[in-house]
Amino acid sequence: MKLCVNHSPEDSIAYHYPEAVQWRRALHRYPQPSWLEFYATGFVAEKLSEWGYDLLLGKDIISPEKQLLPPSQEKLETEYKRAIKAGIKEKFLFPAKGGFTGVVGVLKGSLPGPTVGFRFDIDANEVMEARDNTHRPVREGFVSQIPGYAHMCGHDAHTAMGLLLALYFAENRDKIKGTVKFLFQPNEENLSGAAAMVDKGLVDDLDYILGGHVGINLKQTGQIAVNVHSFMALSRFEVTYYGKPAHAALRPDEGKNALLGACTAVNNLYAIARHGLGASRVNVGILHSGSTWNVIPDKAYLRLETRGATNEINEYMVQRAYQILEGAAKMHDLTLEIKPAASAISTENSPKMVELSVQVAQNLPSIKEIVPECAFNASEDFTVMMERVQKKGGEALYVVFGTPTYGGHHTSTFDIDETVIKNGAEFFAVMYNALVGN
Repeated sequence: MKLCVNHSPEDSIAYHYPEAVQWRRALHRYPQPSWLEFYATGFVAEKLSEWGYDLLLGKDIISPEKQLLPPSQEKLETEYKRAIKAGIKEKFLFPAKGGFTGVVGVLKGSLPGPTVGFRFDIDANEVMEARDNTHRPVREGFVSQIPGYAHMCGHDAHTAMGLLLALYFAENRDKIKGTVKFLFQPNEENLSGAAAMVDKGLVDDLDYILGGHVGINLKQTGQIAVNVHSFMALSRFEVTYYGKPAHAALRPDEGKNALLGACTAVNNLYAIARHGLGASRVNVGILHSGSTWNVIPDKAYLRLETRGATNEINEYMVQRAYQILEGAAKMHDLTLEIKPAASAISTENSPKMVELSVQVAQNLPSIKEIVPECAFNASEDFTVMMERVQKKGGEALYVVFGTPTYGGHHTSTFDIDETVIKNGAEFFAVMYNALVGN
C-alpha cells in the first residue's frame, strides 16, 4: 500500500484514484448477483484486512432468517469455485459459503467521537453485457467474464468508491474520532440484503449512516443531489397456486386449473384502483405453469411486486393484492401459498444531514452542480438501514452522484464515467470530517 498521509482528503483520494479504477474493473470482470457475490466479498475483505480493519463476515453479518430467495446449492457451489479460480483467497471467502456474502469492516480511532457508517452495495445484475466494440469495457478489456451476469447498475463503482474511502481512513487513522464502519452489502437488487444486515444489529450503534448511488437521474459528471426523495415502498411475493391435473379433452371437469386461477389473479391485480394520494404500482414479472398441450395445469407460480409513494400507499396495494389472490383461489377451488420475497420502505434523508452536505458540496472543486432535489422514483433497500438508525436517534443521508450512464441502468450497454468513483469518495471523506469536527 502506497501511503498518502497528512494531506487533504481530496489530495489523498486523488492519489489513489488510479488504483480504484483498477479495482472497479476487476469487480466488473467478475460480477455475481444476489447472495452469490463471492468474488466481491473476498476482494473487499482482503483489502480491508490488509489496511487494518476488523472484519465481520458470513453469518455474523447476514441473518439466515432474512436471507430471502437463496440460490440453489448448485449455483452456490459454481459461483464459490468461480471466485476462487479468479484469484480470491479462500480464507476470506469461507465464511460466506452458503450465500452469506458481504463484508463489514470496522476501524476505531484513538480519539473520542461518534460511530459513522458507510454502506456500499456489491451485487451485480442478471443481464448479458454487450460484446461489441462500441462498448468501452469491451474495447478496454474489462467486460464481464461470466455469461448472464454483469454490473449494469454501477455497484462495482460503489464498491470501488467504498474501498477508496476505506483506504483514506486507514492512512489517516490518527484523524478518526470514534469509529468508522463500512457495510459492503449484498443483495440490493432483490431488496433483502439490508434487512438481513439490520437483523444482526449492525447499524444499531451508528450515530450517522451514509450511502448513495451513481447516475439515476443525474447524467453529468460533477453533479450531486443530497435532497433525494420519493423512495418507493415495495413488497415482493412468490405466489403458488395448487390445483388438480386432468385430461383436457376426456375429463376437464375433474381438473382444477391452477393456470386459469393465476391468470384470473394477474388480470385483476392490474385492475386495482390506483391510490389517490400518491403513486402506486403493481407488476407480475414471472408466471410459470403447465407441462404439455392436453393436461390441465395443477400448479402455477408467479412473482409479483407492489410499490407505493409512501408506506401506507404500498400497504393499500398489498392488501388489495392479497384479496385478489385469495379470491382467485376460491373462484377456481385452488390451494394458495404466498411467500414474502423482499421489502423496502419509504423514508427521507435527515434534514440536518442535507443542510450540512450542501455546505460540504459547495466547497468541493469536483462538484460542478448541486442539483436542488432528486426524485428517486424507485425502491432502494438502504432505506431499511436509514429508518433503523433514525429510529434510534441517529441521522441518515442518501446521495446521488452524477455520471453519464450511456445505455442506461440495467441495460446491456450500461457504463459510467469512472471519475464518479473519486468524486463520491471525496464527498464522503469531507462529509465525515464535517460531522466529527475535523
